[in-house]
Amino acid sequence: MGEQVITLSLPSSMQHVSLLDVVITEILREMGFGDEHLMQVNLAVIEAGTNAIKHGNKEAPGKRADFQFILTDEKLTIIVQDQGPGFTREEVADPLDPANLLKSSGRGIFLMEECMDSVDFEANGTIVKMVKYKNTPDPDGIR
Repeated sequence: MGEQVITLSLPSSMQHVSLLDVVITEILREMGFGDEHLMQVNLAVIEAGTNAIKHGNKEAPGKRADFQFILTDEKLTIIVQDQGPGFTREEVADPLDPANLLKSSGRGIFLMEECMDSVDFEANGTIVKMVKYKNTPDPDGIR
């Protein structure tokens, strides 16, 4: 396959997040990912998109959330960038801490980190880079 790059730029409105589902599902099927990985990556991308639009850009009409999907034979890299002020990853509450169980925020990043093989935050958190390798075993151990 070599490397293919697909870019998508969305207005900062939550109504457009559903487009991510369609795009990432098609990309994963084309790459030959199994259903378990499809669900994991889909969840991570929707969480990242929601964070970019809702928390990063504050749904400001003039701002955009940019997505880059980099497809290779071995892995899918997803880069999400927003136009917000950024955040510090360490300051986001741990959703597993009993004191935070009822908080409405913090779960998205946790889910992204659980579902992907790697998640890195750059440029003060305005860029998130997520990677899923094709040879990662499915969570149930069946490939």
